Amino acid sequence: MLRQLGLPAIAEVDRFFAFFTSGDQLRYASQQQRRAYVAGDSRRWGLLTAIELGRWVQLAPRQFVGQVLSSSQLGQCLIDELRYLGQERVDVLLLDNQHRILLRQPVFQGTLNQCPVHPREIFQLAVLHEAAGLIIAHNHPSGSVTPSTEDLAFVRRVVQCGELMGIPLLDAFVVGATTYFSWREQGVLPLQQ
Repeated sequence: MLRQLGLPAIAEVDRFFAFFTSGDQLRYASQQQRRAYVAGDSRRWGLLTAIELGRWVQLAPRQFVGQVLSSSQLGQCLIDELRYLGQERVDVLLLDNQHRILLRQPVFQGTLNQCPVHPREIFQLAVLHEAAGLIIAHNHPSGSVTPSTEDLAFVRRVVQCGELMGIPLLDAFVVGATTYFSWREQGVLPLQQ
């Protein structure tokens, strides 16, 4: 950061810690104390601003996209959002332990009747966002919500990966034009071994 601001690193670190010997001294420093540190070199304001932004980001509460209350509630939302897509698309919803949605993101876009999918990308996102569970959803542009044999095989792979990773697949959806298929509602999840 000091190099980016054009400040001599070693000398500036010594100066900074001469003025602010601890984090709380900087946090509660008055404007007069901050101006004394800056001493006419406006680049030092950039350093103080960067530190303040870092503290602000660290204290910011996590934002949630929504909350999953039931498969039927989520299924209706998915119909509204996926039914008119001309290609198959797989979305993942990452949830915390209270079923609040941390992230909803498309992970694959396919063709009219198939979507090459691998659990690797799904679980990479789940680990990155510290998800406690996940839901996958994809549309069938044909309008049919009957899961294909590929759908069944894919859901089985995601369940197995989730068991290994400790991030369970809570539900999976196939979305059509006016209805949906939920593995959880149909009693398919959890999978029987």
